[in-house]
Amino acid sequence: MRGSIRATLAVLLLALFPVFVVGVGAGAVIAGLRIGQRTGLYLVIAGAGMALALGFALVQALRTRLVPPEGPKPARHEQPGLWRLVDELAAQAGTRPPEEIVLVPEVNAAVREDARLLGLRPGRRYLMLGLPLLAALDVAELRAVLAHELGHYGGGHTRLLAASYRGAETLGRTLSRLDAGPAKWILTGYGWVYAVLSRSANRAQELQADAYAVAAAGRAATACALRRTATLDAAWNAFTDRYLRLPGLAQRTPDILLGFRAFLGHPRQRQALAALERRVLDTRPRSLLDSHPTVRRRLAAIDRLPETPAHPDPRPAWQVLAEPGTVIPAAEQRLYISGELGPRASWAEIVRLAGAAEAARGAELLANAARTSGAAPGATLGEILQAVHRGEAERLIRPLLGPRAGRQEVAQAVTEGLAELLADVVVCALLVQCRARHELDWGEGWRVIGPTGELRPVELAAQAVGNPALAPRFAQQCVTLGVPLDFVPPPAGRPASRRPGSAGEPRLMAAAPVVRALGKNWDVLVYDTGLLLIPVKVAGLAGQRLAAVSGQAGHWQRKRIEKLLAHGTQRRLSHPGARWLAIDTMLGGDHKKFLTGGGKVALRFADGQTATLRTEDDAGYAALVAFLDALPQALPHRR
Repeated sequence: MRGSIRATLAVLLLALFPVFVVGVGAGAVIAGLRIGQRTGLYLVIAGAGMALALGFALVQALRTRLVPPEGPKPARHEQPGLWRLVDELAAQAGTRPPEEIVLVPEVNAAVREDARLLGLRPGRRYLMLGLPLLAALDVAELRAVLAHELGHYGGGHTRLLAASYRGAETLGRTLSRLDAGPAKWILTGYGWVYAVLSRSANRAQELQADAYAVAAAGRAATACALRRTATLDAAWNAFTDRYLRLPGLAQRTPDILLGFRAFLGHPRQRQALAALERRVLDTRPRSLLDSHPTVRRRLAAIDRLPETPAHPDPRPAWQVLAEPGTVIPAAEQRLYISGELGPRASWAEIVRLAGAAEAARGAELLANAARTSGAAPGATLGEILQAVHRGEAERLIRPLLGPRAGRQEVAQAVTEGLAELLADVVVCALLVQCRARHELDWGEGWRVIGPTGELRPVELAAQAVGNPALAPRFAQQCVTLGVPLDFVPPPAGRPASRRPGSAGEPRLMAAAPVVRALGKNWDVLVYDTGLLLIPVKVAGLAGQRLAAVSGQAGHWQRKRIEKLLAHGTQRRLSHPGARWLAIDTMLGGDHKKFLTGGGKVALRFADGQTATLRTEDDAGYAALVAFLDALPQALPHRR
């Protein structure tokens, strides 16, 4: 079955969906009238409520418009080279070019068209270009990627995409209003059939778009671009996890794409990506719902296409931009950097500053834990090593763990966490004396350079932690390096607990709906620095119970929480009866799960008072437990 026929069938299923929805609701009403008595009455109420709710969702979904993509939008007069390339490739594909090019943060390129009348009427076109691609690809590979995306326009795929989008939106919104029951099961099955047909069409369209890429850029560049992009997500994730946390520690602004290109060029990363590419090529189809064929199948199809003469262009893809040294940093600032990080700096300087900040933070954590536990009241390095030598490593690390930490978690914290924290103390002591520094390493993150060359203090500390009898030898090694055993880590400094809405606003982590506490029902918003309790009106709970009759209690509750989250922090704080429980007033607590769902969380406060929060919602209970388990790490040290 050809892709266009599958796509047509998917659109036909979308057109029949309103009839199907009304039929389900009407069927329930008719069945209830025939059954009669109380059972029939319940069925009539459920069927009528479901038909109204699903009809409302259906109308909303069908009216939904494609949301324009967000990001920097290089204009034609600003980037004539990029637009000239896009215009050329659109002409080769026999289609009109997009009206807008949008730079996006993801490792991806895509096209979109806001077509009307189920794709029969053309609409505004967008080309989304992932900023990381400009660092990872060369100009020839970028040409292949852009030709592939514009090939979707040439094949008419984006018009059907508009219908597919509305189909997915309609099904998703309709199903989101149901919690469980026969209607949910039936509509889920309908949605699965729709998804299978639409995704099958998507896979055929990808192969057609690859043919456009080969015609514009040649087989070699197209295959190389496909191989490279197949592993770029993993590479970008590794880069962001390892390196993009460092500018925040250093309070410096980096050149992100320059760093990513250097990261990809390191021999260790090239080796890792080559191994990943082999695994990607061996990946089998996972599901009928896959939107893309396997990479191996696409490469085989590319190899069978007629060759097109093409010239290689090994320049970095960002060379298609005018003044990339100005344009790219501005795009990075908008897409990746929240707020002001400080002056622009090289990655070498960022690593040096971030390494020092992380060492100081780890050293302070261990010093505070040593005092709190009583194992080393003076928190000197010598006292800490004496405690390790006495076999009190677990006692040292215990204050840094949650109150419910199990034996396995404690053992892992001792063998791994304590060694890293001891290494931080050693590095911190050397940094204070200006006898060490952190050097950038695109293979491992950084290296610590000490008085005698590269240091691996974690390996030395791990030996002492694993075998307490070796602690004196580790102490002697520290002295040899110039680390005094009476060294006490200086306070690294940390922000005080903040009330929502204050300067440097804390993060909203989760929401726990309908929590019983202090004699009332509350919706609890979980922040990283406290809990905000907002009272739930009696009418709200009554409406939720009524919605449960038609299987829509969850939707009713989600709608109330979404409305609450949309208000903004200041409005939440000014909500009548709202209460703020700051984390720095809490000493800890306990929790217990209910067999019927949810559980209770008991909090203890510094003034001796307690509060018990009860919820029947499993997700809400999990959010409260996560907050409770984070208390030891969030609390300032108390003597």
